[in-house]
Amino acid sequence: MNLSKLMLIFLMALTTACSPTDSEVLYWVNSLRVDCVGIAPMSCLQVQEGSLGQSEVLKQGDWQLFYGSIDGFSYQAGYVYKLILKKENLPLEQVPADGSSIKYSLVKVLEKTADARLRLNDIWALESIQGEILVLDSDSPRPQLEIHLRDMRVIGNDGCNDFFTGIEALNSEEITFGPIAGTRKYCRGMNIPDRFNQQLNKVTAYKLKDLRLHFLDSEGEELLVFRKID
Repeated sequence: MNLSKLMLIFLMALTTACSPTDSEVLYWVNSLRVDCVGIAPMSCLQVQEGSLGQSEVLKQGDWQLFYGSIDGFSYQAGYVYKLILKKENLPLEQVPADGSSIKYSLVKVLEKTADARLRLNDIWALESIQGEILVLDSDSPRPQLEIHLRDMRVIGNDGCNDFFTGIEALNSEEITFGPIAGTRKYCRGMNIPDRFNQQLNKVTAYKLKDLRLHFLDSEGEELLVFRKID
């Protein structure tokens, strides 16, 4: 056997020895599944991968779609999980058709925390603007909004026009919306719709207290207060 063949065999053996077949990894799992597309439309977990033994910090909004499954893990919507998983590289002959070559199995649930943000996920009717209680005529519609966290979107009506926007960032205290779009019809008495839209564009934070949702600006000043109606 010549020297080149011996070197090739040595390198192959070294590569095999240094390629881990499995390892333990840290994963966070978000409180809601989201729609995704694999081979067909499906529902995916949202995850973040961390590093065991290093700084374990959950990054707000930095979720990745997880198309596979986790053996031994019973997911319950409404909770954020911190998990230790076994990550195993499957031999080629064990890889399922159209499946992943990596198998994940639950080692340990480190944390299971109820996600308080899910209280936002409801229908809210406007109660006050900048501390002023909203008094309407009997034929005037009350502005309201619906928050859909699964899709990170908001739809509603400002008292005249329908509107919709996306939620760009959300944590336990802060919320920011994307550009707000909607219909553009003119109604009798545009004062309340105009004021509502002006304040909604300033929202950067929120508070939930009892059955009320308070939207605040960057200085902590109260802009809009809604009451839960559903």
